[in-house]
Amino acid sequence: MVQSLHMKITALAVFAVVLCAPLSLFAQPVLPDCPVASGAYYLQGTTWVGMDPSHSTGFKTTNVAGAAFSYGAAKARVKAQFREARSPYQLPDSSFAMCLVGTVDTGRDITLARFQEEKDRRELSMASYRMWTGINAQLDPKVLIPITVEKKGEKIYLVTSKEPLPLGEFILFTIIPDVAAMAKANQASSLGGYDFGNHAK
Repeated sequence: MVQSLHMKITALAVFAVVLCAPLSLFAQPVLPDCPVASGAYYLQGTTWVGMDPSHSTGFKTTNVAGAAFSYGAAKARVKAQFREARSPYQLPDSSFAMCLVGTVDTGRDITLARFQEEKDRRELSMASYRMWTGINAQLDPKVLIPITVEKKGEKIYLVTSKEPLPLGEFILFTIIPDVAAMAKANQASSLGGYDFGNHAK
């Protein structure tokens, strides 16, 4: 009788472990609190590492001839260029967490995008142009990375990716400038954000 009861208790314990295992596998890790000092930080293991913003070195227009000879059917594209092939800020794995402390007033404009990587630089398509329809200034939806933005305090925001990041180079914008207005006004402009990379294998 005692042995039978012991076997039942053991079986229930094993069942509970098996039932709870999937929950523990998919549980989100507890992240450390955001730093107090103003700035932008990304998570390196269990430590928040400060970041400096990166700014584009300029803009270039591609497929101008194609757009002209197609009588407006093809698009010319305006791309922001960033120096160097890789950011100095590299993630240890495909998980991403970043704290913005005192750098933004709202989390609603925060956007994460993936660069097009070139040999000695990184590029991001910011606008397209057709002869008859003019400038369409927006990021290509294909380069946008789904994120979650949580307000942790006054002007303190925690940004995390909804899914593991693919390999590549990325940039987080706190606000995207009106590229169309800049182009129409023929103004010199610079695009700024916080760049980082994921090349962990």
